[in-house]
Amino acid sequence: MSKRIQKIFYRIQLAQLTKGLNDENARALRVNATFQMVMFLIPTLLIPIIFFTEPKETHLTSFLSYFLLVIPLGISRYLLYKGSFLVSAVITLLASNFHILSLTFFQADDPAPLVFLIFSIIPFIIFPRKNKIPRLFFVSLSSFLFLGSFYYYRVLGAEGLYGPPKWVVPADYLMPPLIMLVFFFILLVNQFVKAVNRAEDKLIAEHQKSESLLLNVLPLEVARELKQNGVSKPRHYASATVCFTDFEGFTKIAETLSPSELVDELDRCFSYFDSLMERHKLEKLKTIGDSYMFVGGIPKSNSTHAVDCVLAALEIQAFMNQMKEIKAAQNLPYWQLRLGIHSGELIAGVIGDKKFAYDVWSDTVNTASRCESSGMTGKINISSSTYELIKDFFQCEYRGEVPAKHKGQIKMYFVLGLLPELQREGHPNIPNAKFEIRYVNLK
Repeated sequence: MSKRIQKIFYRIQLAQLTKGLNDENARALRVNATFQMVMFLIPTLLIPIIFFTEPKETHLTSFLSYFLLVIPLGISRYLLYKGSFLVSAVITLLASNFHILSLTFFQADDPAPLVFLIFSIIPFIIFPRKNKIPRLFFVSLSSFLFLGSFYYYRVLGAEGLYGPPKWVVPADYLMPPLIMLVFFFILLVNQFVKAVNRAEDKLIAEHQKSESLLLNVLPLEVARELKQNGVSKPRHYASATVCFTDFEGFTKIAETLSPSELVDELDRCFSYFDSLMERHKLEKLKTIGDSYMFVGGIPKSNSTHAVDCVLAALEIQAFMNQMKEIKAAQNLPYWQLRLGIHSGELIAGVIGDKKFAYDVWSDTVNTASRCESSGMTGKINISSSTYELIKDFFQCEYRGEVPAKHKGQIKMYFVLGLLPELQREGHPNIPNAKFEIRYVNLK
């Protein structure tokens, strides 16, 4: 395998690992993976140098120190690709510190303890901010090992396993400024990491805002599909329920209100309708002027969509009746609502390249619209197909075959409320435990 292919494969692995992580966690993971590679490659490259330049009696301990490093690194690498990011980072740093400690003890190499100072920086970038304890532990560990080795060899004048320290670096002159430089570098890296964290926090906040806006326009599953694939394929639903609402007398009453008052009243109504959508597992599709449209059974198919829509319609009806009473007490006119519901098959999806909108298409949508326009003020008008799905839960009044524009005669019903045996005692509009049992059996 060529080096180019290896690099590409390595990047693909890292991309797969960091997928779904936030920026800080992904960065920490990449640093860990890179640090593992460096700690594996440098000792590997030094083996020939050790073999030819050091005395034979040191070979065994040098190789032992090397294997005590690469074996934990191999385990750490495995844990990294299994998703145990924190454990992998802990093992990596423990093995690395132990490797330098063994070299310091065996050979008493003068440069080796300086590596502890470098290791005291790594925890700032190998652990996310939330892992404060591992950060503090490894910064303290590396600092303690550096100071301990300095005191052991410089102050006490002790020797390593194979003799006195090898003063490769003129320590008396260079060690103090080197130590000051490394500590300054630690502070610099810490400030850099803080600046990066602040920038990432802002990016995350902006990303969350854009995600929230996107999810206000598209269902979660559709949004994910669009982000991953660039397109979202329309789906066929064998059974779903569509509901339209429309204000009666809206135009006449709107003429008595200022534009801001009109928008406030609509916002008050539609905001309440929106609050019902998530509670009843429904999908709001659009508002067109004073008309509000929602659907049950999409984007996730379910067998309770008709009941869910009628429950939401009853709550909408109750809310509008309450608002009408409040306005009547103030001698103010208020619009009333018609609701039309129909169940059947439909296609749902996103089409176009700009200003994405999740929408539905089929004759079911047209029939639901006709149920609304053929209904009566303050009533919930449903088709016979919806009635067959909800008749075990709600009282309905058969209207007969009602003429609908471009649809001919359609059997329609008015929903009067919950069946008596499914009402909570003293609260006719609230389902009881028996309703819940029957509802669960639909799933």
